[in-house]
Amino acid sequence: FAEQSGKGPGNGGIARSVTGKQGTKRKLEPKTLDEKYAAIMEVEKGQKSKTEIAKMFCIPKNTLTGWIKKAESIKEGYAKFGPKRRVMRTGQFDELENAMLKWFTAMRDRNISLSGPLLLEKAKSFADKLGITDFKQSNGWLDRFKERHDITFKVVCGEAKSVDTSSADMTEWTQRLSAILKAYGPNDIYNADETGLFFKLTPDKTLEFKSVQCQGGKRSKERLTVMVCANMSGSDKLPLLVIGKYANPRCFKNVKTLPTQYEHNKKAWMTSQIFTTWLKKLDKKFERQRRKVAMIVDNCPAHPKVKELKAIELIFLPPNTTSHTQPMDQGIIKNLKSFYRNQVIVKQLEAADKKEEFSPNVLDAMRMLKLAWSMVTGRTISNCYRHCGFSAADAGEEEDPEDDIPLARFARINNIDMEPYVDVDRYLLTCSELTDMDIIDDLMQARNSAESTEADYDSNDDEPVTLPPTLTQALDACDVVRRFFETVESSEHSINLLCGVHKELLKVDLQRRCAKQTSITDFFRK
Repeated sequence: FAEQSGKGPGNGGIARSVTGKQGTKRKLEPKTLDEKYAAIMEVEKGQKSKTEIAKMFCIPKNTLTGWIKKAESIKEGYAKFGPKRRVMRTGQFDELENAMLKWFTAMRDRNISLSGPLLLEKAKSFADKLGITDFKQSNGWLDRFKERHDITFKVVCGEAKSVDTSSADMTEWTQRLSAILKAYGPNDIYNADETGLFFKLTPDKTLEFKSVQCQGGKRSKERLTVMVCANMSGSDKLPLLVIGKYANPRCFKNVKTLPTQYEHNKKAWMTSQIFTTWLKKLDKKFERQRRKVAMIVDNCPAHPKVKELKAIELIFLPPNTTSHTQPMDQGIIKNLKSFYRNQVIVKQLEAADKKEEFSPNVLDAMRMLKLAWSMVTGRTISNCYRHCGFSAADAGEEEDPEDDIPLARFARINNIDMEPYVDVDRYLLTCSELTDMDIIDDLMQARNSAESTEADYDSNDDEPVTLPPTLTQALDACDVVRRFFETVESSEHSINLLCGVHKELLKVDLQRRCAKQTSITDFFRK
C-alpha cells in the first residue's frame, strides 16, 4: 500500500521504497522534523544545489521540493513539537493531549512506571475535568498519542534510577566538583537558580511580612519568580528570566520589546516546561558559539533531566546542600535584590516628593531588575563561586567593596536595619511537585487568554495604560541627557553612547517612513 500510494516522507510521513540505479530497492523511512528543518536550512544557505541536498538526506528531489513549499510550516512545527516528531498532525483534543504530555513528563522525571491502561485512565480523568464529553477512551487514541509524541514503552532495567542520592555528603560533591573544574574552564561553568521576589514591597511593609509565611497572605501574592544565571568567572551574566502570573499584564500594552525574558503560569512559579524551554534555547545559543559548558542547578521538581542537549552538560547539586554548594545562594541573588530594593526606595521617595503613590507594576519590576542585574559585578559573582568551593585563578581574596553600598548608605542615613527588607522573600517558594490541578489551571488560563485578550490582565485592572512616547519626545529626551553629561567631567564615554542611541532613533524614523509606501492613486490626488 505504501509503495502504491505514492506518499513519501514529505507527504504525510508514510515510508516507501524506491528503485536505485542497480535495480535494488531501498526503504525510505519517514523523516523527522529535525532532518526536514536541516534540509531547509541547507537550501536557504544557497551553497548547494537541490539535487546535492536531496542526496545528502537520502530523499527524492520532489520530496525536498515539497518540504521547501512547506518551509514555514516545518519551521513552526520544529519549534512547537520538537526535533524528533515525524508528523505535525495534532490530535482532536489539543488541551487533553497537552495535559497528558505534561503529566507524562512529570511522572517519568520521578521514575514512575507507566502503562497503556494507566494512560487511558488518566486521559479519561483529564477529559472529565476539562469538560470534554466526546472523548473515547480507546487504544486507537493511545496509539496515535504515542506516535505524535514519540513515546514508546520499554522494560525498566538496572538500578541506576534507584540510587538514593539523599545520603550524598559534601565529600562526594567536592570530589565531583574537582572533576568538573578539570573538564571546564571558569568561563564555561554556569550556575542557575530561581528566587521569589515581592516586587511591590516597600520598606514600611517589612514588619508586616516578618510574621507572614511566604506561601500565604494577601500581599505575598504580589510576587514574581526570577531565574538568575551567570558563569564562574563573572564574565557572562545571562539575561534574567522573569516568571509572572499573567500572560498579558495591562502594563505590557503597546510594549513590543520587554526588558527581560518573560514567562507565566498561575502561581508565578518555575515549571519543568519553562525550565526545559529556557535550557534548550540556551543550548542552541552555545552550540552556535561552538562551546561546551556545564550548567549546575539544584535538584528540584522544576528541573527535569533534559535530554538531547548538545552544548550543555546538566549537573545537579546534591539534595539539601544548596545553602553550601550553590553559588547564587552565596550572595549573588542577595546582591541583585539589594540593588532592586534600592531603586524601589528611590522611586518611592520621588513619588512622595510629588505627593503621588508609588506602586510598581510587572513592567516596572522588569526594568528595575534589568538595571539591578547590570550593577552586580563580575568580581562579586566570582567571589560567591569561591565561597562554595569553586576556585578560579582570577578570583581575588578580597570582597567587592561596592557590594550593598546603596542600601548601606540608606540604612546609615535613616538609622534603620535594611537586612529584613532585603531578605523578606528569601525563602519564598519558587516551585513544587506538579499536580493535576496545576495542569488543568494552566490549560484553563490559556483557554481564557485565547478567548479574550482582556481576560488575562494583572490584578490592578484599574491601572491606566500609559501611552508610548513619540519619536520626537525620545529625540528630545536624548538631547536633554546629552546636554546633562556635557556638564559632567570625564563623560566622553557616556556622550558617545548617547550618540549611538541617537543613531538608533534615526534608524527607527527611517524605517517608519519607508513603511509608509505611497500607491499610484496618491499621485493622482496630487
